[in-house]
Amino acid sequence: EAAVEYERSESGLRYQLIEGKIMADNKVQITFDDLKSYTATMIKRQMAQFGQMNPTDADVDGIVARVLSNQDEVKRLSEQIMSEKMLNLFKEKVSAKSKEVSYETFIKEMYGEN
Repeated sequence: EAAVEYERSESGLRYQLIEGKIMADNKVQITFDDLKSYTATMIKRQMAQFGQMNPTDADVDGIVARVLSNQDEVKRLSEQIMSEKMLNLFKEKVSAKSKEVSYETFIKEMYGEN
């Protein structure tokens, strides 16, 4: 049981180290302005779902301030922003090749079943 947990932890830690190196090499950062802007966009989107199409800036800013006073929310939103930034970086830097394969070949390649 400990060996299985170690492998799982090692994989997660390895991913974090690789992600951290990629972020540092490409100067990917989250600023407080990024966090405020992203939060405001999410709040406006959610308000629109409930029929409030044009909330005032003061209303949105008040909600943003309350949301950002919660450290758990700040962490969650920061992770979402970082995921978006990393995805955009990968789209920009990695060239994808299109290749038609059968379902069986796809499964073999994706899961390393050679």
